[in-house]
Amino acid sequence: MNTWTFQRKNDNTYTLSGTLTYETVPAIWQQSQNTFKDLKHSVTFDLSEVTQSDSSGVALLISWIRNFHRQSQTVYFTYLPSQMLAIIQLAGLNTIVPTKK
Repeated sequence: MNTWTFQRKNDNTYTLSGTLTYETVPAIWQQSQNTFKDLKHSVTFDLSEVTQSDSSGVALLISWIRNFHRQSQTVYFTYLPSQMLAIIQLAGLNTIVPTKK
């Protein structure tokens, strides 16, 4: 069974944990839309607790980037798992997915 959690860590940081796959991403997307619909500042996603990801997880990050840019906000990702980094590099998305240390 694929499980995940999505929670606020502080004012502008959210932690995502568990699996980011085609089975879980739709629910994560829905929760995030409710959470971020009126956001007024940049957001950082801490992915250090993501245990598994596939291309659906990367698609989720790209969707978040697009949505935040539409709102003139910035989004960053920290501690991307190696599975996600490999997909991002293979797809040539290194310059699109903003990361910070």
